[in-house]
Amino acid sequence: MSTKDTLNFISQQIHIYYGLSIVILGVIGGIFNIIIFTTLKIFRETTCAFYLIIVSIVNIGQLLIALFVRVLSEGFKTDIRSISWVCKVQIAMAGWCNAILFTGLCLATIDQYLSMSKYRHFSNLRSAQRNILLTCIFWSIYCILFLIYWDTTFGTCTVIDSRFAIYVTRFQYPILFGFFPLTTMITFSLLAFYSARTLVSRQVNIVRLSRDRQLTAMALIHVLFVVITTLPHVIYFTYSLNQVSKDPEQIARNNLIFSITVLIDYSSYAVSKLLFGKTEF
Repeated sequence: MSTKDTLNFISQQIHIYYGLSIVILGVIGGIFNIIIFTTLKIFRETTCAFYLIIVSIVNIGQLLIALFVRVLSEGFKTDIRSISWVCKVQIAMAGWCNAILFTGLCLATIDQYLSMSKYRHFSNLRSAQRNILLTCIFWSIYCILFLIYWDTTFGTCTVIDSRFAIYVTRFQYPILFGFFPLTTMITFSLLAFYSARTLVSRQVNIVRLSRDRQLTAMALIHVLFVVITTLPHVIYFTYSLNQVSKDPEQIARNNLIFSITVLIDYSSYAVSKLLFGKTEF
């Protein structure tokens, strides 16, 4: 077996075993989170919990729509996106889930900070519901671009417009779905963490204190895993933009590294869920 075939085989096995494990754990964990946030009274009427419910729902959708399809394609060599309309719909829905996921996490961290500051009047359930509605509408309109500019070419689901391809590779993935949301989440998570630590010195109801500290911990641990697991993929993706090689062995090696960083990125959907129920300052 040549080096190229070995690298491709390793990539295939990683998708089958590691990829499928992430899908199963992520879906179970997402359902578990939804049950917790919707049944426990201490969380049910809080805005941060509402955002985390939306994030959990979208996580499940992202795992089934994006990662599972990738596992089928790369692991079992069954690419359902070879059909034109499947390619368009799958890419649009995966992009929509990804956008809602990052926006929901940003809103959750911002809201948790606001709820423990002098601007707490901006943190209420009605505003959160309106924010999610506007977010869904905005990203639904945005994802129409995927329906237009993605299609099946020679059996491969890809961007069919060169200008849009430049936009996707130079701005959408590294900036819009990378640097910008990660920076926002890190900033407001740290601010929320600081506020949660100082609540104990104020005259705050003990129930509210416990709830706010736990919600902040949940949001923070989720953001932490998203940042840690997303950065390798963003960095390698940005690096690969300037790498052009026609060597089959090098292409196979690059594809393996890309596959590993993608699966690490998706692993945050599963791991963070398992830690939610045990996280508290």
